[in-house]
Amino acid sequence: MVYLAFGDLEGKVAMRKYQVLRYQVSGQRHKGTLLTPGTKTRDTEKGQSIALFAILMPIMSLFLLGILDYMVTNARVMETVAAADLAAHAGAQEITVLPDGTITVTTAGNGIAAAYFNSQQPGSAQLTSVSCGRHQGRPACYLTAQVRSAGYLLPARWVTVRAIGYLAHGVTREDQ
Repeated sequence: MVYLAFGDLEGKVAMRKYQVLRYQVSGQRHKGTLLTPGTKTRDTEKGQSIALFAILMPIMSLFLLGILDYMVTNARVMETVAAADLAAHAGAQEITVLPDGTITVTTAGNGIAAAYFNSQQPGSAQLTSVSCGRHQGRPACYLTAQVRSAGYLLPARWVTVRAIGYLAHGVTREDQ
């Protein structure tokens, strides 16, 4: 158990309650300020709850705005990641790998990836670049997009999303 030294706080609170009860039981009206017996000091606990409320309300509001900002930004980024992933895989299907392992790239892959992203993109996202060809030694389509954060609490900023879709062996547009 942790003991916090607040002086004789419990005794003072008990005596104040005793004074209030004494006036209620005796039917006397209280005149003047309520003094604590023994110390003859004034009751100074007036308005603390209002001050506490006035301090905590803005702090709680800022905390909730921060959570809302994070949640909306995270949802926007996830939607953009889904659209970018779909577009990167669609663009990768246009890559042709010859039997000798040579990767041949057409400009149609970039156009298809851009078309897929533009048809699925959320309103707060924009396509930055598309590159279909050899990435990390494999046939793939690399797509970069940006999404705007919510900006409710923190200033709005651009979040970059990168997606790469590799060509799976035997999966091309002609095979489907």
